[in-house]
Amino acid sequence: MPIKEMRGHTYDVRGVVHLPGGRRIVTCSWDGSLRLWDLESGAQIGEDWRDDEAKKAGVNNMALSPNGKTVVSGCWDGKVKLWDVKTGKVIQRWTGHTDVVTSVCWSADGDRVVSGSTDGTARVWNAKTGETILEIINQDRARVCVHGEILAR
Repeated sequence: MPIKEMRGHTYDVRGVVHLPGGRRIVTCSWDGSLRLWDLESGAQIGEDWRDDEAKKAGVNNMALSPNGKTVVSGCWDGKVKLWDVKTGKVIQRWTGHTDVVTSVCWSADGDRVVSGSTDGTARVWNAKTGETILEIINQDRARVCVHGEILAR
């Protein structure tokens, strides 16, 4: 496949996920949007995905659920958001972090989401209810990074 240049975001692109089937990707940006792209044409599909409640909250990172139906994002406003891949709409907003969410990931079974923040905490969330299952506090407020089943600081 030839290299394609995809233009649209107005600030740094912070993450990319491939959707099942390998023909589409979703990108997230500090401009506060997620965008769906067709890999063959390089064209954006539909409108920008934006949270109506936080239009200026930059999106730091994201991860695709194991079933490919939901994207979780970590944002500048300290929120963790779930997005429906079919509609491009926010379906849940989780609060708990008091600073920028720097990393997010799903558990392999899709039942939990882990987020890390510059507030020095990592949170394990119930993916269905959005309730915090566990909060890990790092006393020196170092950044927390999550990847798969590993938490690191």
